[in-house]
Amino acid sequence: MIKFFEVTAIVMSLVICYIYFGYPLLLLFLRYILPEKKLNKKEIFPEVSLLISCFNEEDVIREKLENALSIDYPKDKLEIVVISDASTDRTDDIVQMHAGKGVRLIRQAGRLGKTSGLNLAIPQTKGEIIVFSDANAMYQPDAIIKLVRNFNDKKIGYVVGEARYKDVEQSPAAKSESTYWKLEIMLKKMESRIHSVVGGDGAIYAIRRELYEELLESDINDFVNPLQIILKGYRGVYEPEAICWEETAGKFEKEYQRKIRIINRSFSGLLRVSSVMNPFKTGFFSIEIVSHKFLRWFASFFIILLSISCFILALSGIVFYQWITAFIVLFLWLSYLGHLLDENYHLKLFYYPYYFVLMGIASIVGLSRSLRGKIQTTWLPVRTVLEESRTDGGLAKVLVHACFLISLWFFLFFTGRTFNVPLLADKVTYIGAVFIIFYVYLGYPIVLKFLSRNFNEPIQGEEILPHVKLLICAYNEEEVIEKKIINSLEIDYPYERLKIAIASDGSTDRTNEIVRRYCSDRLALFEYPERRGKVSAINETVSKLQTEIIVFSDANTMYNKDAIRKLVRHFNDPSVGSVSADVILRNEETIFGSSESLYYRYERWIQKKESEVGSIIGADGGMYAIRRSLFVPPSPNIIIDDFVISMNVAVNGYRIVYDQEAIGYERNTNSYKEEFLRKSRVIAGAIQSIIQKEGVPSIKQKKLFFCYLSHKFLRWMIPIVLIVLLVANLRLVIFSEGLVYDVSLYLQSLFYILALMHLFLINIIKKSNIKLFSIPFYFCLVNSAALYGIYKGLFNKQSVKWQKFQR
Repeated sequence: MIKFFEVTAIVMSLVICYIYFGYPLLLLFLRYILPEKKLNKKEIFPEVSLLISCFNEEDVIREKLENALSIDYPKDKLEIVVISDASTDRTDDIVQMHAGKGVRLIRQAGRLGKTSGLNLAIPQTKGEIIVFSDANAMYQPDAIIKLVRNFNDKKIGYVVGEARYKDVEQSPAAKSESTYWKLEIMLKKMESRIHSVVGGDGAIYAIRRELYEELLESDINDFVNPLQIILKGYRGVYEPEAICWEETAGKFEKEYQRKIRIINRSFSGLLRVSSVMNPFKTGFFSIEIVSHKFLRWFASFFIILLSISCFILALSGIVFYQWITAFIVLFLWLSYLGHLLDENYHLKLFYYPYYFVLMGIASIVGLSRSLRGKIQTTWLPVRTVLEESRTDGGLAKVLVHACFLISLWFFLFFTGRTFNVPLLADKVTYIGAVFIIFYVYLGYPIVLKFLSRNFNEPIQGEEILPHVKLLICAYNEEEVIEKKIINSLEIDYPYERLKIAIASDGSTDRTNEIVRRYCSDRLALFEYPERRGKVSAINETVSKLQTEIIVFSDANTMYNKDAIRKLVRHFNDPSVGSVSADVILRNEETIFGSSESLYYRYERWIQKKESEVGSIIGADGGMYAIRRSLFVPPSPNIIIDDFVISMNVAVNGYRIVYDQEAIGYERNTNSYKEEFLRKSRVIAGAIQSIIQKEGVPSIKQKKLFFCYLSHKFLRWMIPIVLIVLLVANLRLVIFSEGLVYDVSLYLQSLFYILALMHLFLINIIKKSNIKLFSIPFYFCLVNSAALYGIYKGLFNKQSVKWQKFQR
């Protein structure tokens, strides 16, 4: 087996060295021993169609059109066509303003993607030469002249210009991208001298019109079309004097998403025209495409295989591979520091490794999607990030953290071996896991107790009566909506200062019918026929509400008559931006026994102490209030709206306080399966909010960040910590001696057995109120739901549409 891993390590090392060093050296060697292919360049002026593809480019399209109109080329031979992929902003209006200057707009009927737009537009163009451009690529005045002069040579089918970045000093991401692009340009120049440049460049490249073949929607035109031209026997050359300028993605996250899209579509396109890799058809170009693209895309897989092989060989005691493993660990640590520092420190030692690792992860994601048939056909301006794209970044972040933790474990492992400390990595892991668990459940409350006693921040609360809108979101709530309306109308608050708004998110039962019976100058129904999710209903409804304070409520939460008076009194303090109430669950008779109520009493105590020292972390969706002026609309795909809306208030510098006298009641689920799904949905939403950076405090907000980390983030991570603790404990019991480890393993085993016994009892006798069983069961239920929620949050498996459980 050791021999197998040695062979794997050697082969992977050779392949990786060839991809990053061997291929450039091969091109350099051939450049000097082979004569440069002759190119019959001559200044010519054929008719040219400049095609500018865009979607929602109102920020740059005016500048782009002015740039295109100023190009130094005979005006009667230059056609400017803008292809709009059904833009929804002012892009098309701006283009039409330039119609009198000869600019033509072709708009797709729907959002079909860039390639579909080209398929639609090219048959309508008149140029002999088609020049493709992005909306943010600004051309030098002579760029098109420099491009088309190459077509004087009848063997040339496409020409690629030189795209340069103009913002390379603005951020570490921009510097990394610029460095990578300089290496790409070097390869393109050498490939062009020997045979053909591999692929085009969406910012600036040109083809002979008759060589364009209609592409599939999934094809990336600036890659697949050049390959098709090569198969027809033409060459593609690089023209370094045809220059355009554009901006980098600017942030690692945006460049990561861009790389995923490019590799996802390029690999799919290469498989469609795979004959281009046949040396009997394309000669040396087949080596270029395999070396420059195909192997490069799979380099991350080769590096993973190499790392695994080296780790295993290092564990077997082979010194050479221990040094290689040490280098890999060091590289991962540097990349992790680059991730943590992100845009704050411009140190190449950190951000170059991070860029390399991040782009490697992007390759894995892009290839895996392509192999599963998930091809991205539409695109966004590089300056924009879609909610879905932001969610996709979760995998990259998890892998970056995982790489660091794995490398840290190996560092401890080898440190233990070097200094003869048996199982050092397992002992540190065990101690760390125990510390986190005890800190989350005991340490943090103790710290809060200390802070509230010594650093209390009292609230200047006294009765005030601002204008209030009570917003109730409902979906198929016919069972409780009438009771909720009556309860709301009976609230003790001045008639003219309290209005009720009910937002019905695509209800299909009698909810809307019941609400209409109560509609008046005090109660309004906002009826949305299509079910889009609670957040969309909230965002659209709040935009129509003019008031000082908004109180958010669930349809099944019934308020004490004085609840709103109690809530709004805190807004007398200008530092308070949101107030959360005490929503009491009437479920003592449930299968959880008193364990759930015990958990909520514990939570309320923590919220009370957090409120005394600053802000609580997230409000209760059943009843909470915010200043209307502080409402920041969450992204439409956000799952836990109450958490994000309230935390956005805190992130903007205001307090979220807890009022235990503002009381509401609701009945919770009586099924552990429904409770499991409900908890998992909350955690999935929490993970999503982290990935999308919504409602997440900055580390600069020291107290708020500390509470967020201690109360929420570490609590959400407890199921993973529990698994790590159990594995480390098992290894310590098996491979070492120690009474502490034996007792710890017995206690963990007993705890999980008690939880299983409770599960057995409730499935047999349908009820069990024995705390000895119910507390371990509820603890395990919550944390197993959290683990499932983490999975759903990371991989975007949780629907934004909320599920109404049986009450």
